[in-house]
Amino acid sequence: MRAETIINTLLNASSSLAVLVSTRIYLDTRPEADPLPAVVYELISDRQDNSSPDQKERCTARMQINCMDLTAEGAVAVREAVRLACHNQAGDIGGFTVVDCLQDGAGADSYDQLVNIYLKPIDFVIHYLR
Repeated sequence: MRAETIINTLLNASSSLAVLVSTRIYLDTRPEADPLPAVVYELISDRQDNSSPDQKERCTARMQINCMDLTAEGAVAVREAVRLACHNQAGDIGGFTVVDCLQDGAGADSYDQLVNIYLKPIDFVIHYLR
């Protein structure tokens, strides 16, 4: 749970995101009864980039963060707060040495008419040492 810990730390440190979602930041799934807006983050991939036994492992992880709200505009605002919280971050984050955390892309946006939820995903690539 290294990459997940890094993203969770960044998201929970953002006061602008907290204004929008409070503590509704979840790993993998959101409790159905919880109100919106909310953020759900998930690991897409995590791989080791080097294999030298005399160095710390350098890893690359890709995380997707799903920004949810009852309105498209609200979901866009959450996505922007997430971008500001996570993009271009480096240093000791969540107990791990992060070389960089960079936005990798955003979209494809979706709307689930059955439950009236707008979903605006954003992806980040994290290079870190373990």
